[in-house]
Amino acid sequence: MFEMTLDELILALRSGSRVALQLRHAERPKIEPDDPTFGDSLELTEEGVRTSRELGKRLAEFKDDVRFFSSPLRRTIMTAEMVAEGMGVSDVKVPVDELLGNGSFYYTDPRVVVKVFNEREFFAACGEYYDTGILPGFVPLREAADACEQWLMDRLNSRLLVATTHDCFIAAFLSARGVVKKFARANWPRFLDCAAIIVDPDGTRRYAFVRTGLSQGICGVSDQSRSKEGF
Repeated sequence: MFEMTLDELILALRSGSRVALQLRHAERPKIEPDDPTFGDSLELTEEGVRTSRELGKRLAEFKDDVRFFSSPLRRTIMTAEMVAEGMGVSDVKVPVDELLGNGSFYYTDPRVVVKVFNEREFFAACGEYYDTGILPGFVPLREAADACEQWLMDRLNSRLLVATTHDCFIAAFLSARGVVKKFARANWPRFLDCAAIIVDPDGTRRYAFVRTGLSQGICGVSDQSRSKEGF
């Protein structure tokens, strides 16, 4: 596993590397298990707003060379907006793309995905997908990760690109790239953790799991003590 702290990521940016971040949104309330929209209208909690701004403050030196994208869900858009606010980026309008959300690189049919998650439980289903690369309702893992990376690279014309998305997609990308061999509760992406594609000044491309340390939350704020998550 190649893990990187936020400080180490900042050093890579200072060295002249360009970075595309797939950023997990900040803390949100619990999602109901049968919600086919995956909680698309949920907003961030107060803690989610605070930590998003804090992340932005830590990245503020790159405010003149950053682009934002988001999945269409309210909590991901809010995360991007609050990070931008913390950076000091004014009047940011965050473009959204279904490929970062429910119409993702990884899902063929969100309704099938909800059924699979309910039958096998979220983490168990994710683990099967990451281990085998195949699961009903999902695009083959390697194919999906390749498409995601190409989408990000096509838009990385700044020092830093921040694409706010969701934990299962970040974990999928890291699994497909061999950054994380096996996910468990202890290493699942927390709120505001990232999958990073780092393009060094010589053109070398590398991948990292960025643990920002800004949150220990795994699930929604009222859902973090459940024992049936599978880990």
